[in-house]
Amino acid sequence: MKKERFVLNLSQQGTVELFKWHNESRAFFKGVILLVHGMAEHIERYDEFARFLAQNGYIVYGHNQRGHKGSIATYEDYGYMSADDNFFILVSDVSEIVNKLNKEYQKLPIYLFGHSMGSFVVQRYAQIYGKKINGIILSGSAKFPKILLFSGAFISRLVKKIKGPRHRSKLIYNLMFGSFNRKFRPNRTEADWLNTKPDEVDKYVNDKYCGGIFTAAFYSDFLRGLKEMNANYDLIPKDLPIMIISGERDACGGMAKLVRGLYKKYRKLNISDLKLKLYPEARHEILHDKCKEEVFADCLEWLEERQADKDGRLT
Repeated sequence: MKKERFVLNLSQQGTVELFKWHNESRAFFKGVILLVHGMAEHIERYDEFARFLAQNGYIVYGHNQRGHKGSIATYEDYGYMSADDNFFILVSDVSEIVNKLNKEYQKLPIYLFGHSMGSFVVQRYAQIYGKKINGIILSGSAKFPKILLFSGAFISRLVKKIKGPRHRSKLIYNLMFGSFNRKFRPNRTEADWLNTKPDEVDKYVNDKYCGGIFTAAFYSDFLRGLKEMNANYDLIPKDLPIMIISGERDACGGMAKLVRGLYKKYRKLNISDLKLKLYPEARHEILHDKCKEEVFADCLEWLEERQADKDGRLT
């Protein structure tokens, strides 16, 4: 197994750190997968999942999204990308990486896996460029009520205007995430909602590149991006395979209510290849929770069932 690191210079005036996992001993590959991580974490937390997919015949890529570990100049930039258009930039970065992958691996299908914030970036990408990929897996996602997005976007935009784009607002943080942990009282940490396994929660809490309060600019543009995504579900190609996976006790997904809402939205839009899988008792980070082996196997099975008719040989 080989893991490589690259630094990409992208068009939106910045660089991102990109990793590649692949099995050098293979002559044939089944496909290429781009992993898109969530907010306030980093791609190295996906190493076990990436290695699993690579061992089973896939070439796996994953980048540290801007504002996150590996794609920031200094720690002071953690949670900050630019004063404006942050969500658009994240989608643009995925687009540039996918274009590079399509050029390099012309005979292989390309899939996107997005977790949490990454799932929203992936969906917005699919709304604009869905014909360039062969399927998406959405983890820890949701369909949020319009009023929630409208109020959140308004408040965060106001804070950004008054306090400045780099201001870190406890108010915005609590509005976005405060209710998640309250569902698991009494709380041992501020991140109990992420995982049923205390050791995994502790790894997250003790990682300086996980958690914390992001900047007003990041939150404002993220919520504005969610509003745009919510208004354009119908742009996703009807024949794009979509798999939605979530813990049944994921507070971000409304304890499965908002995840089911997302599934129902796509079903109503007549997406021809749509699957929903919920994992009992699991919380937000199902790739690290007690169900992770089942999640790994389910993702692999879904990918295997949707292999394009390509010979898999690299040219």
